[in-house]
Amino acid sequence: MPAGILGPMAASVSWLLALVLLALPQQDETIRDFKKFFRKAKDPAERAEHVHALEGIDDPGVAQVLLPVLTDDDPMVAAAALEVVAQLPSERARAPFAPVFEKGKPADVLPILVRAAGEGGWREFLEPIRELLGSRDDEIRLWATVAVGRLGDEASLPTLARLATEDKRTAVRVAAVDSLKTLGKGHEDVAGPALVAALDDAELSVQTAACLALRVVRVKEAIPVLIRLMEEAEGRIHEHLYPTLVEITDLPFREDPGQWRNWWERAKDRYELLSDEEIAARRAAREKTNLEYRPARKEASFLGVDTPSERVIFVIDVSGSMEESVVDRELFRERGFHSFGKLDIVREELLRTIEGLGSNVRFNILAFASEVMPWRRDLAPANALNKRSAADFVRKLKPIGGTAAGELAGAGLVGSSGLAKGRTNTYAALCAALGVAEEEALGPATESAREVRSSVDTVFFLSDGRPSVGRLVDPDDILEAVEKINRFRRVTIHTIAIGEFQKDFMEYLAEKNGGVFVDLGR
Repeated sequence: MPAGILGPMAASVSWLLALVLLALPQQDETIRDFKKFFRKAKDPAERAEHVHALEGIDDPGVAQVLLPVLTDDDPMVAAAALEVVAQLPSERARAPFAPVFEKGKPADVLPILVRAAGEGGWREFLEPIRELLGSRDDEIRLWATVAVGRLGDEASLPTLARLATEDKRTAVRVAAVDSLKTLGKGHEDVAGPALVAALDDAELSVQTAACLALRVVRVKEAIPVLIRLMEEAEGRIHEHLYPTLVEITDLPFREDPGQWRNWWERAKDRYELLSDEEIAARRAAREKTNLEYRPARKEASFLGVDTPSERVIFVIDVSGSMEESVVDRELFRERGFHSFGKLDIVREELLRTIEGLGSNVRFNILAFASEVMPWRRDLAPANALNKRSAADFVRKLKPIGGTAAGELAGAGLVGSSGLAKGRTNTYAALCAALGVAEEEALGPATESAREVRSSVDTVFFLSDGRPSVGRLVDPDDILEAVEKINRFRRVTIHTIAIGEFQKDFMEYLAEKNGGVFVDLGR
């Protein structure tokens, strides 16, 4: 071909190719950089940062490159991938996940994507997720149960009602009850019977979830069951029974099962529930004069926080700063304290608490600074011998890293008197209290259908400062991790602060985990 012809033809082909390339979707430059640098990165924190760099990019390439990262060996990296994937902004960006939902493979990725679909509101995958409610895989069934609730799938209500009462996994039953709470308003005929049945579940976490759900999905049939449980049940469930009865009926009775029983026997044949609007009007008319709920039963009480729990753990900060004295001595003197070191005050109160524990209570004590030091490996019955042993353990506690740290060995605790041992490892202490290994708690697997063999249902957490050492130090990261650990367990965490420091973290920790926050003062 003559050269004069080849030149214009080549130019035309190049021009057409350029037009075609411009017409094709261009992959985001950040995705190209991720492919180039992610595999080279070795540090988990750096790898997680690379993943977070993909946030907000509306491109299918994000889904493609993060699909294998969802099951990364490092839990921090896998959790970052889940967070980014759940936020993918469009169906187009999420399209690469369709084959996983259609074929169920890779099997280890499917439950993670089902979870992301619920958290991200991916309604395009609702039908396959609904079918996964019948999966034999516990993880898949758990996250499908959560997802249909978050996606507002009322068609799943009958299946959720069955799972709430029949599923073999506690976490799945809790998730089903939570989804019934979300979807059951206006469908009380379907959700109500299952929620009432869940009140008699063998697991406290399911009973607790049912009480909270029945405050929203209000049904008459719950009233006699709640009254019976007030009469017969033992332990922490009593914290939830009375408030649930008040929410359902709006009656001003006190926490007296006899009074509730007498009323019900007279009223049950003719009683009709008030509407939400009627209850709102009654409460407005009373101008908030309802008596505030306080539990009357007291199996344990610590620094002003009462609990009917029979399975309690006390977590006590013994970091170096606990050697310091409180500033407002007069305030503590008025409360009956005679020594004013922060740990002295805590020790005195904890000794009183141990002495007052009922014989039906099982308890443990964790002291923590940079490391966690338990009194016992597990909960122990509050008999005379164990109470004496626990009191001896408490009397020997010394602030680690302070001037008295040389006496650490006298308390039977292994450690050093150096400052490094006297920092505040809040994350490790909370993980130990909840019965979870620190490394396990960091990843998506934390919120699992796998049963957790922890007998604790109430934690008292006392500290005088912000976290300063550990796998997680940032208060927001710790709050998020504990919320994940406790999502299906419903352990109550009460927090008690002493001294001068920013106490928002302690307040939020209690608020997010059903507990009470107490500020003892400066």
